[in-house]
Amino acid sequence: MGVASSRERFHEVDAMRGIAVVMMIIYHVIFDLNFLGAVKLDMTSPLIWITGRLTSFLFIFLVGVSLSLSHSRRGSGCTGHYIKRGIRIFLYGLLITAVTWIYPHEGFIVFGMLHFIGAAVIITYPFAGRRLPSVIGALLALAAGVWVSGLRADTLFFVWLGLKPPGFYTLDYFPLLPWIGVVLLGIFTGDTLYPGYRRRWKGELQRRNHTLEFLGKNSLAIYFIHQPVILAVIWLLMNI
Repeated sequence: MGVASSRERFHEVDAMRGIAVVMMIIYHVIFDLNFLGAVKLDMTSPLIWITGRLTSFLFIFLVGVSLSLSHSRRGSGCTGHYIKRGIRIFLYGLLITAVTWIYPHEGFIVFGMLHFIGAAVIITYPFAGRRLPSVIGALLALAAGVWVSGLRADTLFFVWLGLKPPGFYTLDYFPLLPWIGVVLLGIFTGDTLYPGYRRRWKGELQRRNHTLEFLGKNSLAIYFIHQPVILAVIWLLMNI
């Protein structure tokens, strides 16, 4: 079993997150081209829709893997760390809400990716290091998400859970159900592949992509800056 020091990062996890970053940028270039009217695209087409969902799945799955690794490295008794981390990310999400309320306003983000990740970190960290509860919780959350998707509420108060009012529209939406199930699957996978903060397999992967690793290590910063940059470039090209 490959051994890792408590300070070592698993470069394959960073690289996978880097792949998710690249996929996110590609999807948002497509989305913004359509949103600004530069080209007319069907955003519900299978290829575009699958690209967006797969990107989101990978990001959220890796949240769970990272929670597993963090728990293995830090050990138990770090509840405050995860609560503070979750609150910080959730506040970033509220910043996105404020910005999208100003522009474009229509479809402003109520409970998007960062809101979800912030809440999920706080809710799911107790599952880290507990493989059976993680996989059971994942299956229950995914099943509940399918059930909730067919329900409607007359208020926005429950959108965080997955209950939407009729005609609800937002640019970015990741309710706890079913997506928290994906985080739990990531925790289960991390606990399975990296027990005790060690690779289950011997040695390291021979081929590394340092560009992808860099993107993965800086995914949060890239998440914040990539949309303004993409929108600015497209706007400039449209107005040359």
